[in-house]
Amino acid sequence: MEHRLYRRRSIAISFRVYDDETGQFIGRIGDISKGGLLVYGPSRLPVDRLYRLRIDLPDDHGNPRSVKLIAKSMWSGRDTNPELFSTGFRLFELEKPDNSAALQALLSRFTVAFDEDDDH
Repeated sequence: MEHRLYRRRSIAISFRVYDDETGQFIGRIGDISKGGLLVYGPSRLPVDRLYRLRIDLPDDHGNPRSVKLIAKSMWSGRDTNPELFSTGFRLFELEKPDNSAALQALLSRFTVAFDEDDDH
């Protein structure tokens, strides 16, 4: 039986995710939690690699902005859709205020039925 520290949440908008170091498109967010995210994309990604992920999303006024999160690819494999690959990322450096704020913005503004008390 799989045990997760934080509950995964569906994201209302499938934001594009990029490798911030190379600018390469990695995929789109499938779901997200306080500890990680699932990304669907066109390629299998190397496992156990640290990425600086860039996610483009609107700010509170609808203006474009980017959030950047440090994440490690934990697994990557063929998705149920044979044209895509799924990659699970674990988030790091969340104690840094900018990273914590970026994750909080994604969770509170763009997930379905987000409630702080849902996680244990």
